[in-house]
Amino acid sequence: MPRMKSFRPRQRALLIALLLLAFALRLHRLGADSLWYDEGVSALLAAKPLPAMWAHTAGDIHPPLYYALLHLWTGLAGRSEFALAFLSLWFGMAALPLAAQIGRRLYGPSAGLLAAFLVAISPFAIWYAQEVRMYTLGSFLLLLLLALSLALLRRPRPRPALFVGIALLAALALWTLYYSAFALLALNLFLIPWLFWRAQARLWPWLLAQAAALALYLPWLPIALRQAFDPPVPPWRDPLPWRDLLLQAAREGSVALAYGQTLDPAQWQPLAALILLAALASWRSRARAATALLWMASLGPLALILAASLLFTPLYHVRYLSLYAAAFPILLAAGLLHLARSARGRWLSLLIGLLLLAGSTLSLRNYYGDRFAYEAADDLRGAVRLIYDRIGPGEALLIDAGYLYPAFLYDWPGEIAWLGRLSDLDQAPAPDAGLIVALAGHVDGDPGIGWGDPASDFYAISRAETAARLTDLFARHHTLWLLRGYDTVNDPQGFIRDWLADHGQLLHDQVFPGQSFIRVQAWRTTQTPRRALPAQVQPLVQEFSGGIRLLGYLRDPAAPPLRLTLFWQRRGAIDRDWKVFVQLLSAQQEVIAQDDASPLRGLYPTSRWQPGEIVESTFILRLPAPPPPGSGPFSLITGFYDEGSGARLPLAAGGDAVQLEVWEGR
Repeated sequence: MPRMKSFRPRQRALLIALLLLAFALRLHRLGADSLWYDEGVSALLAAKPLPAMWAHTAGDIHPPLYYALLHLWTGLAGRSEFALAFLSLWFGMAALPLAAQIGRRLYGPSAGLLAAFLVAISPFAIWYAQEVRMYTLGSFLLLLLLALSLALLRRPRPRPALFVGIALLAALALWTLYYSAFALLALNLFLIPWLFWRAQARLWPWLLAQAAALALYLPWLPIALRQAFDPPVPPWRDPLPWRDLLLQAAREGSVALAYGQTLDPAQWQPLAALILLAALASWRSRARAATALLWMASLGPLALILAASLLFTPLYHVRYLSLYAAAFPILLAAGLLHLARSARGRWLSLLIGLLLLAGSTLSLRNYYGDRFAYEAADDLRGAVRLIYDRIGPGEALLIDAGYLYPAFLYDWPGEIAWLGRLSDLDQAPAPDAGLIVALAGHVDGDPGIGWGDPASDFYAISRAETAARLTDLFARHHTLWLLRGYDTVNDPQGFIRDWLADHGQLLHDQVFPGQSFIRVQAWRTTQTPRRALPAQVQPLVQEFSGGIRLLGYLRDPAAPPLRLTLFWQRRGAIDRDWKVFVQLLSAQQEVIAQDDASPLRGLYPTSRWQPGEIVESTFILRLPAPPPPGSGPFSLITGFYDEGSGARLPLAAGGDAVQLEVWEGR
């Protein structure tokens, strides 16, 4: 961490103010949105014991350092979305004074402070400082490694501690994210020739430091090589023609560096290009070698990723540029200050600064206001909440793609009787044991997916076995809920979607905000009405005058919230669509909590019930803070009413509400 005394007192005060600004921008709405899939994986792995986390990560596609740190952090701070994301915020904040110090040493105090300001307001940096992933940790380690590499250029006789630090940071970066290797390769492509021609005495210590970093990485290296050359996951991206790939990278990359990821690259690329040109003015500084190294650290890894994508397998994604972007604000600060040295350039520098500030403000407004409209943000929390609120006893859940389950587990507030592969459905307990969650595999996928490991999150399954297991699910459960996300990767031909459409009756279909089009569906698995109650139902027979009989109820003991499933049967003519009310009343008949809805949340109105059919629907009562003393005992009641007039459906024996339970406490 840079020392604050490198700036004058007023400059230190300004730097502290910039730190507070950066902290406020990164703290705003931290943890407010749902975790998306990758963040759910982070939360799942952080919750595991360290040996189990190591084993799980070995079958995934990332190294374990970040997950280990997150495990230790959540042990202190908890597992809320806010706590999980705060670790990323911390490393994002740590990069700001480091960038300020690099800028000060190379280009002067004004450049250091301007670089700090640019980091503080950067939408690109703010995005990943709020994401529960390893990008800010990797970026901070690489920026610190860059600072030591710059020191190597300046010092004729560097101390051995400098090379020890270089070795440790390079190893830690590799233990954090595989894409750090592109940054290390870019540094070596620059420094090895430079040291060979300018400072051969420093070349061998540099090479020894690289060898030491590799030695520190050896315990994980066999796993990394296997994951790189034989990945256990299905293919995520299709290769692009070289022109399309380069054009996409130029557009996305330039706009991301300048404005983040919430502005349209096609519209904002001209302004982003102008900002890049301003940064190129940094070449006019006296620190030519250091400036060249900064540019190599910023754009060299991207060039290597693009080359690997064209020659081997698709690797490019704009998010990985965030790893290497920390040096760009330093270059931009140097370029803007160089332009400002002349009268004409001063106005140009001011104009570019205002354009940058305006675009960043708009980008942050988009990010804070509607993150779901942009890449890597999905309302999985809302999808899981919908399933929890509506799924009933004896119903099952299928997750497709199955590897989406970490995000589901993070948001699921209830108990799960069994969660496993669809191919292992024969190991699931009986439906009355509780919620059964089946994870779909890669339909007709490569048998090598997941390396054949039965514990892997990824596995291949044939169409025939998928159909057989879906048939088993339909035979065991009268309703099957489907949580869809990334299923076009797992099931590119849509076999599961088509099978459900051919064999089931769609009861519910809802798409949630986000770029992955997370979707929740409910399928009735049988065409014949239910005629018998589940064994665990508490019987309570009450006749309503409108042809409806209440048969019983089932209350989930794992409250709050209070989760109640009601069972009715059609016994005569039903002349309208009645709405159900469920209320928790105090001794003074005040409503403590209430949930009103048509059966199955409007999916199966009472006028469509078949004679003798048993219908069930689940209701959620979100209980407030403990009521004041003396407000109990509490009564749980239910009934029907006409939504238009508000008139309740009377009971045949008198009254208009059925008392289900009475208890003293919550």
